[in-house]
Amino acid sequence: MEPMVTDVGPQGCLFNYHVTAHKPTAVRQCAVGSFTSPNETNLIIGRSTHLDIQVLTPEGLKAVQTVPLYGVLSALKLFRPKNATKDLLLLLTEHYKFAVLEWVAAGPSGQPELVTRATCDVKDAIGRPVEAGQLAAVDPECRAIALHLYEGQLKVLQMEEGPSLQMAPETFNLRLEELAVIDMAFLAASSSGAGSSAAAAAAAAANPVLALLYEDNKHARHVKTYTLNLKTRELEDGPWSQANVDAGSSRIIPVPQPLGGAIVLGESVLSYFNTQHATRSTQIKPNTSIQSWAAVDADGSRYLLSDHAGGLHLLVLAHADNRVAGLKVQTLGRTTSTHCMAYLDSGYVFLGSKGGDSQLVKLHAEPLPAAAGAGAPAGPISSLAADDDAAAAAAAGSGGAAAAAGGDEGPNHVEVVDSWPSLAPIVDFVVMDLERQGQGQMVTCSGVFQDGSLRVVRNGIGIHEAAAMELPGIKGVWSLRASWMDACDSHLVLSFVGETRLLAISEEDVLDEAAIPGFDGDSQTLLAATTLHDQLLQVTSSAVRLISASSGQLLTQWSPAAAAANAGSSSITLAAASPCQVLVASGGGKVWLLEVTEGGQLQEVGAVVMDAEVACLDITPVGPDNTRASLAAVGSWSMQVALLSLPDLKPVVTEDLGSEVIPRSVALAEFEGQAYVLCGLGDGQLHNWRWEPDSNSLSDHRKVVLGTKPILLSAFSSGGQRHIFAASDRPTIIYSNNRKLLYSNLNENEVAFLASFSTASFPDSLALVKEASLSLGTIDGIQKLHIRTVPLGEQPRRIAHQPGSRSLGVVTISTPAGANPSDIGRSYLRVFSDSSFDLLASYQLGPQEIPTAITSMAFGSSSSSSTAAAAAAAAADKPEGAAAVAGGGGSSSEESPSYYIVGTAVIKPNEVEPSKGHILLLHYAPGSNSLTLVEQMEVHGAVYNLCEFQGKLLATVNNKVHLFKWAAAAAGRHELVSDCSPIGVQVLCLFLAVRGDFVVVGDLMNSITLLVYKAAEGALEVRARDQESKWLTALALMDDDTYLAADNSSNMVVVRKNPDAATDEERARLEVTGRFHCGEFVNRLRPGSLVMRLPDSELGAVPSLLYGGVNGSVGLVASLPREWFEMLATLQEGLKKVVRGVGGLDHDSWRRFKDERRSEPASGFIDGDLVEAFADLPPGKGRELVAGLWPGGEFSYEEGRELVAGLWPGGEFSYEEVSRRVEELQRLH
Repeated sequence: MEPMVTDVGPQGCLFNYHVTAHKPTAVRQCAVGSFTSPNETNLIIGRSTHLDIQVLTPEGLKAVQTVPLYGVLSALKLFRPKNATKDLLLLLTEHYKFAVLEWVAAGPSGQPELVTRATCDVKDAIGRPVEAGQLAAVDPECRAIALHLYEGQLKVLQMEEGPSLQMAPETFNLRLEELAVIDMAFLAASSSGAGSSAAAAAAAAANPVLALLYEDNKHARHVKTYTLNLKTRELEDGPWSQANVDAGSSRIIPVPQPLGGAIVLGESVLSYFNTQHATRSTQIKPNTSIQSWAAVDADGSRYLLSDHAGGLHLLVLAHADNRVAGLKVQTLGRTTSTHCMAYLDSGYVFLGSKGGDSQLVKLHAEPLPAAAGAGAPAGPISSLAADDDAAAAAAAGSGGAAAAAGGDEGPNHVEVVDSWPSLAPIVDFVVMDLERQGQGQMVTCSGVFQDGSLRVVRNGIGIHEAAAMELPGIKGVWSLRASWMDACDSHLVLSFVGETRLLAISEEDVLDEAAIPGFDGDSQTLLAATTLHDQLLQVTSSAVRLISASSGQLLTQWSPAAAAANAGSSSITLAAASPCQVLVASGGGKVWLLEVTEGGQLQEVGAVVMDAEVACLDITPVGPDNTRASLAAVGSWSMQVALLSLPDLKPVVTEDLGSEVIPRSVALAEFEGQAYVLCGLGDGQLHNWRWEPDSNSLSDHRKVVLGTKPILLSAFSSGGQRHIFAASDRPTIIYSNNRKLLYSNLNENEVAFLASFSTASFPDSLALVKEASLSLGTIDGIQKLHIRTVPLGEQPRRIAHQPGSRSLGVVTISTPAGANPSDIGRSYLRVFSDSSFDLLASYQLGPQEIPTAITSMAFGSSSSSSTAAAAAAAAADKPEGAAAVAGGGGSSSEESPSYYIVGTAVIKPNEVEPSKGHILLLHYAPGSNSLTLVEQMEVHGAVYNLCEFQGKLLATVNNKVHLFKWAAAAAGRHELVSDCSPIGVQVLCLFLAVRGDFVVVGDLMNSITLLVYKAAEGALEVRARDQESKWLTALALMDDDTYLAADNSSNMVVVRKNPDAATDEERARLEVTGRFHCGEFVNRLRPGSLVMRLPDSELGAVPSLLYGGVNGSVGLVASLPREWFEMLATLQEGLKKVVRGVGGLDHDSWRRFKDERRSEPASGFIDGDLVEAFADLPPGKGRELVAGLWPGGEFSYEEGRELVAGLWPGGEFSYEEVSRRVEELQRLH
């Protein structure tokens, strides 16, 4: 989907709004310990810019809090100071911010919160940053923390005795001879042994011992230990060292006492070292790369290891008399590709992945049947307090043989209990709008190796239909239960004009017609329900009927004609019910309240005549008593909503809607302990208020546009939670998260009525009424973004959408199981249906050939009207049995066919940069589900990017930009020929974006170059360049003159051309107009949106870009009008003082543009993550903030408009206006 960029004013796209639409999902760090309480086991998960705190319960892992960070995590450790009862959390960010956090059960606000115990900046003015990643290690005795941040240097933070820490700990630097440190760890204090000097052993007992795994300049790897003398602040030779360990060694594991020493994890050998005379090793075959480890036992005798291919292994240290006698390895099974892991308890293990879904698995002592293995999730955890040894007893029978790593054979001891979907890494994506309604869905290339998949990301809630029948004319639907306490529903009531039908699930699990004698089937039902006293309620226009649920016989009925307060007969127009009350209304504004008694009577307990005709009403209970309502909400034709007390029906509060549109539906609802009043109008607007029972008042009035047609509100249950369904032309489900109302579109456009209908055959189901049908089904989990996984088993690299054939082209690399990560494997073009995602066709690329780019296009018709026939003839002459092409992409024979065009690179071992590649034209025929090679062109280099340009093909090959056309050749054939001389641009041309005659090129090292195509001359020329050097990772156009780029330092930069500049020199320079640190390594930028924009929204037409990054986050960049930008800039400054970063991390430092050479303040961008935190503030604090920023915002125009306009020329904003704008921004993503 390539939406047209809309003009946002004369300033263009200079004022931008950046927000994270989907948080990072890659797990890069995890730790287990007692953080929130001494008696609890916590799992702390680091997801790039977020911290997840979870607690282990008998039901499994339960989320405690998700904490956003003003930084990208590089290290995370739990440690316990001496004399402390619970652990502290160490954080280190990529930008050299260090913090120690403590969980406090009752903070200053009375709520649990994170408290910063220590914080400091560990950046040095001089130093070369480490290439292998920052490292942190904590001494087991909590005497020191070591950080490896710069080559040849160790930074040490000395800790105080006792449970307290300094707020700004003292640090000092020590010089290291080893430059390329791969891993490091503090060792447990050891006693003297053979091969170690007495002096070294004594020093090791008094001071921490640090073990380093490093690589020398000849690429050999070694282990060396140092004693850290805290008094002299020097590094002294440690008790032992080991030269020339396994060449692929990647991790070092400290072994606790009484065994002591360390384990070095290599690709082919696992070795244990303590002294030179206490080395033990075992082989692991075939060679594999160990990515993560976790200790099983406190004494360090068993460890879990995970390799790059997802193989899970158990390492056992066989020992006697506190001396290690040997190492044994057993393969337990295959899991996700794991980057970090934590052993929790009783055989349960958390596997954190940065290239697949993270998992919670259970280890079994005995092999599992194939159906119950790693691919079959288990049920809830019944108990995590069982004997630990029994759960992990897989080690006991491990035998002495080395395990086969990476293979699928062998017994499986691993059961997947739960998994967390991850988009990471997003290598590429497309945005599709299949229904042409302006709401896109992302299809991402995600995962690595065997965890590769397509992920379909969409905004809204999907319906999974289980049964359906054609049934036109339904005017309402309700479910009934046989008794109030039943968990399942028994009947479904359908209302039609002039009649009512009942349906029930038969013994054959078929939805069939049923009958209840007391039901009036010859009248249209206005309401049906089950009462607290096991009776059935039916309200028609003539009467309220009470029916026995057991016998089905009519017990009693009430009609307005018999009412004491009714002077003349009239019919019932509206009805609402609680479990033991009924509220009905008739013409003239008359309202009656009826009590449903246990004895089967309907007692009239209240009546009132409203000032205007009643338009809607509700008496859903809110508050502690969920069986009896104390409030009634009534909407009237006077454009008001009134709350009446029950049972006396006296007015409590009345709110004017400020509209000329009649309210069509009203609802009382309670979310997360907060009561709300919702009112839907006839024009698609929804008003909501918070109900404050202490003051009997309504507060925090909000208004949101859900559609353009009348809204009908109804309550339903799903997953044990109550939600509100708003039927309109854009059906919406209303729910709450963090005490904030949220709105998710239902991905069905015709749902008019919805009701819960949960039966034994269809548990937790819903009945959905469309224009001409009734269906039963379930809905997705209630959340904002939904992700569907399409497993591939191979790594997707690039993706393109071909609308004409309703297909997706995906180029993939298939690596055999157990292969080394450096192995190339075989590459393919796979074609999938863009709706069902079924595999339709495949094409295999040549050996040693990898795909680097893909696009879908139809060449311009200027070549000839017989392009299709010529292409067919060309295909007929191709080798390898290529078939003729009769047409393409669902187009007619008069149109040019659509092709998938794939760019490749041929990899040769001794080449630094590929010298050969291909451009392949392939045609997909939907009828035959086949791919045909139409054209293959060899080029001198790797084809890094492809795109359509004025009916021709634009390609970047190494450092040159080529333009090709589909031209007629001899014998009626067509072939790709160069349309103009290629133009060399900088180092490597990786990215392309086009608009009109302009081509924007993104270079690996030298930022952006603007080219112009001169058709008359048949040439590409350089028009302007960005003079700053930037290592680009993504590029996109914002408008004709403005371009957005992302770099390898996780920055975003906006540049703009100067067509109106006075001199040629100025016109040849691209001006930087915005800088921002987004905190994500962005792989792709594309135009699009995940939400449907309403035409009457102020931001309904702003241009927007979506991006996907390495850590699985999805972000949005939208260009705002200048007035909005200035208002949000003021709000952002105020929020910086209110929304503080944890760990003393600063917002301004976090969002500063920074790369290897310079650091500058952010400009031209609003941080939407911070601005939208305004909606999470308590109303009182929000009002206080707004009053401080815009003191005149609370004045009326008559009181002080001139004064306010003079003080704040940009405008004055009330709390309600700021809230409305923030909600408008939230609806962009």
